[in-house]
Amino acid sequence: MMKKMMVLLLASILMVGTLGGCQKDSKTENTTQKENENEKGNKTSKETEKLEGHLVSKDPVELSIHLHLGNKISFKNSWEVFKKAEELTNVKLKGTASDSISDSAQAFNTMLASGDLSDILTYSLEDLSKYGMEGALIPLNDLIEEHAPNFNKYLQENPDVRKTITAADGNIYSIAFVPDGEAAAGYFMRTDWLEKLNLEVPKTVDDYYNVLKAFKERDPNGNNKADEIPFIDRGKGEITIRLVTLFGGHTSFYLDGDTVKYGPSEEAYRIGMENISKWYAEGLIDPEAFTRGSKARNILLGDNVGGATHDWFGSTSTFNDTLADKIQGFKFEPIAPPADINGKVWESTIRNNVPNKIKGAWGISVSNPHPVETIKYFDFWWSEEGRRLMNFGIEGEQYDLVDGKPIFKESLLNNDEPVISLLEQIGAQIQIGFHQDFAYEEQWMNPVAKQGARMYIDGKYCEKAFPSLVFTNEEQDLLNEKLTAIDTLQKEVTQKWILNAEDVNTGWDKYIKAMNNLGLKEVLEVYQNAYDRYMAQ
Repeated sequence: MMKKMMVLLLASILMVGTLGGCQKDSKTENTTQKENENEKGNKTSKETEKLEGHLVSKDPVELSIHLHLGNKISFKNSWEVFKKAEELTNVKLKGTASDSISDSAQAFNTMLASGDLSDILTYSLEDLSKYGMEGALIPLNDLIEEHAPNFNKYLQENPDVRKTITAADGNIYSIAFVPDGEAAAGYFMRTDWLEKLNLEVPKTVDDYYNVLKAFKERDPNGNNKADEIPFIDRGKGEITIRLVTLFGGHTSFYLDGDTVKYGPSEEAYRIGMENISKWYAEGLIDPEAFTRGSKARNILLGDNVGGATHDWFGSTSTFNDTLADKIQGFKFEPIAPPADINGKVWESTIRNNVPNKIKGAWGISVSNPHPVETIKYFDFWWSEEGRRLMNFGIEGEQYDLVDGKPIFKESLLNNDEPVISLLEQIGAQIQIGFHQDFAYEEQWMNPVAKQGARMYIDGKYCEKAFPSLVFTNEEQDLLNEKLTAIDTLQKEVTQKWILNAEDVNTGWDKYIKAMNNLGLKEVLEVYQNAYDRYMAQ
């Protein structure tokens, strides 16, 4: 009863903190708590140190877990992957998130308000760090060093990951999902149209413009109609805005040396908008770029009118298979990034091999009576066998080992449902604390996608990603207020410029003044301070 009252008190504090930005000031405030947890841990570790294999306890351990991610995935007690993990570790997880709630944030807040913290809390890395600093989760620093050899080794070999998962108070409160791979997206073009019009693959931004112009004016689909839409955008304007990179611009924060800058406030962005609005006015960009939505590729490529885009290698390349019989000679293939106006060949989209702060992670709540067993369980997923289980499923069912490598069964690869959906249904590829293996995705990418990814990797086109920074709760409160308003302004004004509802050159100074009035200087100071802390670790 006393424990329940304490948790209820904590929950009320956390809920206030969510609204008002309450925060503990330093890692020393958790010292007593850590000593208590370590005292419990020392006793438990003696019991487990002689166990073989991946067992973390001689006796079965049951832990409750709150897992509700992406407004679509909640923990299922029937997940085969976690049942297999239970066999190997002697740890059973029991889900607590309600399937009746579709919103992940609502599900998490409902759990907090109930006063019943699950033993394991799963949420975004950013939020778990915040709640950790407020006292809902225990620091993992010592537990990782003493009881998680696999993950500890990974952190030693990947210091950027350690920096990313370390909260502003110096503590690690959760173990996060770490993606794998490098090239993710690139430029695609109807190369059969290039051949028909006797054009070469564009090498520069000027070449790219001229090719789009030719697609618009020279009837490459051969139907004697001026119906071609040279550039496809299925991102409601985001893909069009990304064309600013061809003019040396950035769409968000980036580094100029060790100085943090906000791309949409820089001169290169103005130049980019000036040119993109021209392309739009000339009909080179889909007139419905901001409204057509996610089916734009299907519609425009399927109607044989779309000519080029910038999109994911995996999904975009599949149109070469689905449209092969419908459109004679159809080839929609990756091309290298055209050199920008400064002569630089680069790609801004990259698989960042460090955790994304808005993606999933899991940590140990203050209510958890088995911190050592839990950290050992977390560490299992960083072993070779655990990583393979989470990436590929169960040997003999989803994959077979061939020459020591997991190879998906044909029944999985040749299924009507996407591979990722089939894996998620058994509890694999759940974005919590594990290291993804790009080989899982590479197996179901078609040859065109593999060719594109390899081209971008071998060409070293992918620009290093901006680091995933960690903010104090006060800094995050400031960003929630000021950066949200700045981003809203940027999106609204950018759309007006591209659609030629306003002129970028006459409106630029007003736009910059409005950003400054909304607090751009303070936002940049917060980002710079966070980056300096990141580099000082």
